[in-house]
Amino acid sequence: MKTVLFRGMMNGLEIDRAQRDSTYNMVKHWHPECEIQYFIEGKRYFLIDEKTYEAQPGSLVLVPSTLVHNTFSGNYIFHDRILVLLEANKFPRIDQAIGEPLCQFFVKHQGMIQIPKEQQAYVQKLLTQLADEVIQKESNYQAMVETKLIELLIFLQRIKQAGCLSDKPSGSKVKEFVEQLSAYIRLHFATIHSLDQIAAAFYFDKSYLSRIFKCATGYTITEYLNIQRIRQSQRLLEDTDWDIAEIAEYVGYSNITYFNRVFKKYTETSPLQYRKKQSAYKESLREKNNF
Repeated sequence: MKTVLFRGMMNGLEIDRAQRDSTYNMVKHWHPECEIQYFIEGKRYFLIDEKTYEAQPGSLVLVPSTLVHNTFSGNYIFHDRILVLLEANKFPRIDQAIGEPLCQFFVKHQGMIQIPKEQQAYVQKLLTQLADEVIQKESNYQAMVETKLIELLIFLQRIKQAGCLSDKPSGSKVKEFVEQLSAYIRLHFATIHSLDQIAAAFYFDKSYLSRIFKCATGYTITEYLNIQRIRQSQRLLEDTDWDIAEIAEYVGYSNITYFNRVFKKYTETSPLQYRKKQSAYKESLREKNNF
């Protein structure tokens, strides 16, 4: 069961605090907003791109926009966390304050930062104050929100410099092999028709291949393949006038109904709705900039 303790929204930002006391495994997904999650209590796993992190009290997770990620319970049930979703282009003052574009900050520091125990109360208080500004919307609240974000991000820069980023990649041969396998799927996603085909390319048994890929990345091979196809189809929907059937075939789906189902699973919208939304967004930008 999910209990929402607070929730607020403003232009370019959403924030909420929620607790769960039941198993919850999120579908792998991506979105245009940058994401911050701060864990107050409990434990939970995060899969970000192809790395898995175990979040615990004091863990702060940064996810860049459009990066594939999900969270899952594993053996843990209860957790209490604060979630922030923000659109980087809506907060231009932050870029100057932190010395780099906000979207670049998230890319550079993506992953999990473990906040030292003596500073966890400060981070929770800062995020709660941020939520209060968003929810109450008193005079000049937008400036206060931006100020709180700047304070948080500068604090995280200092934490990162102190070496608290929980990112310990392995240099094992298995990891190197999985990276080669991932690259192969990214390159050939449109022409891969079966797991047998991939196994034959690497001279491995398909069951073994599936097992080590899942253990190393958190994805099944089918999930990873579908994600590459859907991300490419998004680009084609945005940048071409191809019809949906042409795009489905180009990225490797012979059945348009199945393509629509997989697309909606990962983007929570249909290909046609996605195209209309992106087209409307680009048109609004042209009008705003007098193109």
